Amino acid sequence: MKKFIYIYSLFLISVLVFYSGCKSNTAAPDNDPPSIQLSYPPEYTFTSISGIITISADVSDNDAVSSVEFFLIISDTLEIMETDTIAPFTLNWDTTLNDDCSTYLICAIAYDFSGNSKQSGIHTFNVDNSANSDIAVQVWLTEGGGTARLEQQPNRYFGTNCGNSNIIEITSSQLYQQIDGFGAALTHSSAWLIDNSPNRDLIIEKLFSKTEGIGISYTRLAMGSSDFVNGSHYSYAETPNDMDLSEFSIDRDRDNIIPLLQDILMINPNLKIMGSPWSAPGWMKTSGQFVCGNLWGSRLKTEMYAVYADYFVKFVEEYALQGIPIDAITIQNEPLYCPGNYPGMIMSGEEQRDFVKYHLGPKFEENGINTKIVIFDHNWDGTMDDGGLQTGAYDFIEAVYNDPLAVSYINGTAFHGYGDGNAYFQNVIYNMNPNKSIYFTERTNISDWDNWEGVLGHISKYYFIDVLNNWSKNVLLWNLALDSENGPYNGGCDVCTGLVTVDGSQLDYEIDYYITGHFSRFVESGAFRIGSTNQVNGVEAVAFQNPDGSKILIAVNTDENPKSFYLMENGLSLFYNLPSQTLATFVW
Repeated sequence: MKKFIYIYSLFLISVLVFYSGCKSNTAAPDNDPPSIQLSYPPEYTFTSISGIITISADVSDNDAVSSVEFFLIISDTLEIMETDTIAPFTLNWDTTLNDDCSTYLICAIAYDFSGNSKQSGIHTFNVDNSANSDIAVQVWLTEGGGTARLEQQPNRYFGTNCGNSNIIEITSSQLYQQIDGFGAALTHSSAWLIDNSPNRDLIIEKLFSKTEGIGISYTRLAMGSSDFVNGSHYSYAETPNDMDLSEFSIDRDRDNIIPLLQDILMINPNLKIMGSPWSAPGWMKTSGQFVCGNLWGSRLKTEMYAVYADYFVKFVEEYALQGIPIDAITIQNEPLYCPGNYPGMIMSGEEQRDFVKYHLGPKFEENGINTKIVIFDHNWDGTMDDGGLQTGAYDFIEAVYNDPLAVSYINGTAFHGYGDGNAYFQNVIYNMNPNKSIYFTERTNISDWDNWEGVLGHISKYYFIDVLNNWSKNVLLWNLALDSENGPYNGGCDVCTGLVTVDGSQLDYEIDYYITGHFSRFVESGAFRIGSTNQVNGVEAVAFQNPDGSKILIAVNTDENPKSFYLMENGLSLFYNLPSQTLATFVW
């Protein structure tokens, strides 16, 4: 018996030792789920799908994936579409079995051999198997947060109307203002940088060619210097008391501005040019100085009105002799502001009224000059930082518009986009006199706004789409080109940026370049703004019809999420899902 107990004890010990050894060699259980991500052609994100499409499940696991199940999500319930047990895991979805003009949500779940599972993200698809028309729509995108920069996408086609919500409808029978063009100012600094760059011809091409660049169709010149000048400030009449302007000279412009414009006009002979003085010559002013110097009484002497009108005549005529037509002038840049360290001049509405009425208008008429005369050239009315009313624009413009003779000489009113007013003020002024034009002549981007994602939506909406939907014939930004230190400048803005940055042989295209290109490359001078839904589902839009009959819709999504809409015309529509912070131009 003792022997039996001894042998049995040895047996138990052996079993325990064996069991312990086995346990130590057993693998830990697999509790890690596989990873899964759905992939498909990117155009499925932006437009409707039809026919049979393929959606792939990209999966991985620390061991192996046993299967993938694909689901439709209907009323928060998963309905299985297909199970695939062999890699590569794919869903071949026959969309003809689903309802047209409907949106579907799809996801997938991956399983491994240990029973672990993981669900993919949810993806949205718009199904439309209705017959497409032969009306092709070109699409061009710029993404604030992505990589697309005025990049053409695959063509879309109008089809049977699916839209019952989020519709941007085009009504081409509704005609609004005729468009003059889009661009930015050729300041002295911009001209000096471009003209002296080893990339001179390339920059001209990229800015002004419609085939190789963005096709800028409108530019603005400072008559004399602004704050953006390379070197000292200058006017065209530097000799004091030169009442017959015998010493009038545009020689400083001959160095860079004029040769550059002559070459630009070779590429784009229809370029429109607006001239704007920052100040009359100092000797014509009550302050006696060209730089305003915060002297808020710095005004044009009344006895100099006639001489200053001759100054404008000579400017237009001298430029015409160089083969450069001036389409329009404004009487004074920002007439309600006297800058401390660069040229400026205070001029009230009553002063502009009398200057136009008795001097500039008659002088242009007498000399056979058809250059348009535009008043104001300053900010919309709005509110100041303290919440108080920012006034000046309305009263200024009303003073001119209420005078029958003065208003007969002018073409319209120009605005800048600074302060906290908004473009709706243009509508107010348009309704004051619908026979007069509205222009938008300045807004700058600044180096502090280094987040393209936010800047794209802000500038596109507030200074292009809103401005155009409120009657403006053009959109002009500030400098065409500056260097990497935001210059050269002499006083004024030290954070302003250009459409392009030029530093020696380096050439960088800024976000303003691409935003401007979405308009200037596709909307021709002479186009009309046409009827369209201006805002739907967070998408802001404006539409045009070119002289050749082609149509353009430009839309921006300023939201942080994609926004979808239907573009509809004459009972046909196409679906588009616009990515977040993205600007799109549609051409058909």
